[in-house]
Amino acid sequence: MASAAATKTLRFLTAAQIQRLHAAWVNPNAQPTQPIMLDSAVQSPMNIEYYTNQKNVFQLAATLSEKIMKNHAYQDGNKRTALVAADMFLKINGYKLQKVPLQANDTNDRVNQSIADAHVAVCTSAWTAEQLGQFYQLAASEIEE
Repeated sequence: MASAAATKTLRFLTAAQIQRLHAAWVNPNAQPTQPIMLDSAVQSPMNIEYYTNQKNVFQLAATLSEKIMKNHAYQDGNKRTALVAADMFLKINGYKLQKVPLQANDTNDRVNQSIADAHVAVCTSAWTAEQLGQFYQLAASEIEE
């Protein structure tokens, strides 16, 4: 999976796009209480890609997730925002974590719960961003062109 992604030009999300995702999926009225921390989270995967030449989209998505969760730009919903941001980042780069983000049904319940557990593990430092990236790689599926 990762080798196919390595040949493509990577696309990154902006802070404004993440704010729209937060409004659409988490809280339509919330604004970041710490917008600089959201900007920092958005820049992190770009910096990792540039300075370390990391091309693995799953590791970059995990970096984005970790920074959104730990930078705590929003009063509430940072883990959910991290999930929809990681999912969208992967989608614009050819992969998906979920069919419909944050929606429970028989198929998505197991996936949603395991992703939620993985995010809690990162927030509590039980997992590293690298482990989260490995998890994303196992959980994601390639989007058919």
